[in-house]
Amino acid sequence: MSTVITGGTGLVGKYLQKYLNGVYLSSKDFNLTKESEVIRMFEIHQPKIIIHLAARVGGILENINKPIEYFEDNVLMNTYLLKYSKEYKVEKFIGVLSSCAYPDVSDHYPLLEGDLHNGIPNENNYGYGYSKRLMGVQIDIFKKLGYNYSYIIPNNLYGEFETGDMSKKHFIGALLEKIKNANVNNENEITLFGDGTPLRQFTFADDIARIIKLMLDNNINENLNVGIEENLSINEIANLALKATNSEHLRIAYDKSKPNGQYRKDISTEKLQKLFPDFKFTSYLKGIKKTYKTITNE
Repeated sequence: MSTVITGGTGLVGKYLQKYLNGVYLSSKDFNLTKESEVIRMFEIHQPKIIIHLAARVGGILENINKPIEYFEDNVLMNTYLLKYSKEYKVEKFIGVLSSCAYPDVSDHYPLLEGDLHNGIPNENNYGYGYSKRLMGVQIDIFKKLGYNYSYIIPNNLYGEFETGDMSKKHFIGALLEKIKNANVNNENEITLFGDGTPLRQFTFADDIARIIKLMLDNNINENLNVGIEENLSINEIANLALKATNSEHLRIAYDKSKPNGQYRKDISTEKLQKLFPDFKFTSYLKGIKKTYKTITNE
């Protein structure tokens, strides 16, 4: 069956290419925010399976400064892809949400899949978070009508294939760029936003690709949280990155005039572990080392 992967040249898509044969599309191939372009994609490729990785993503300042663009672009992409998946009789659809879609504050942690609608997303990711949550709603409607459609909710991601300037990178990608630049320029410190106290889970993107392949191979049709279990502070992760990159000589300074972002949003992977009990996620040290080698061309 024809398999189409949107966002196929992005962070997760590049890893998925190792495990899954299919048509890997980028924004250079089709503008998925335009209905005519989505129709053209379906006409050309006639997919029976869609892995929807494409999204407008960026760092905290990008999300704060452009909330309308993040909401509109993602809602348009998700809506058109699902609308025409139905019309072109796509047999399996896996969409990728984000832990940013979860409520800003919860009375319990880690967050379960059923907590998705128990409050509004964090204000710094409000547009993006709601756009991802709405895709979950759309997919659940199809699921209730008997379609083999589902979604995964990863926590924060990093990896070797992240591109773009630092303002558009996930935290670890931007952090490693700062470490590289400090080392190249013989500086003695790096500066990070906030105060280092927020808690985060960061998953090596290759692990998400491997989970998607397992879901396809086993025809899993459940909505799943996907990601590493460790929930560490930004300061702990930054110090791990210094260790992994042999950069412990660098001092970490915090710019408290900049936003911290959401304090915590850790997700439960209990459901995932029951489905794939032998799956092992990549450790922080191993994943960060591999990513840094790519950034520094070592």
